[in-house]
Amino acid sequence: MVAMSADRQPRRDRVANALRTQILSGALPAGTRLREEQIAADYGVSRVPVREALLGLEQEGYLVIRPRRGATVASPSPTRALEVMEIRRTLEVLAARRAAERRGGVVAEKLKELTARAAEAVEQHQHAEMPALIDQFHALVAVASDSEELVELLDQLRSRVGWMFEVDLEERSHTQWSEHEEILDAILAGDADGAAARMDEHVAKDESLYRTKAAATSALGSV
Repeated sequence: MVAMSADRQPRRDRVANALRTQILSGALPAGTRLREEQIAADYGVSRVPVREALLGLEQEGYLVIRPRRGATVASPSPTRALEVMEIRRTLEVLAARRAAERRGGVVAEKLKELTARAAEAVEQHQHAEMPALIDQFHALVAVASDSEELVELLDQLRSRVGWMFEVDLEERSHTQWSEHEEILDAILAGDADGAAARMDEHVAKDESLYRTKAAATSALGSV
């Protein structure tokens, strides 16, 4: 029988979710060593669910586990980052298409309000607010798709992309938000093909920027 916590969540999942959140937030930066005994004590569990949690996080790419050295928070892999971004693009396009078929569904008004807030933030050069607004936009498009699976998968993928890749918002916020406005216009118009195409172009730009950034980093490392 799987050990369950008070909220009926398996202990390994509870530990994994907590550690993943700390990694994504930067509270556990790359290179941090994780000790099973300390984690077990922190979460009031035995070392068995901790070990299972660490193995799961290694499979997701967040940790590196080596014999006799234990688990260490990984540095994002450029190859894996691109794989995640490509998967995310496919699902974002699907979400935009489904959202347009429903003309924004139950969150159409929320999408309009969010877009107005973000446009004002861009006009006032409030770049620090943009990451959260952009994430909310994509989250709402997923909700508008009326697919719980898409909402959950895209939430996970956006978190991983945010950990792996940071866009230069100072340079891109105005252009990037105009792209979001075009996506929303297509969604509200019920233009499924247009919404999908605009979302595809938008997310593809992030992939291109990451490839450029990864290539530059690699070149610096070889000097």
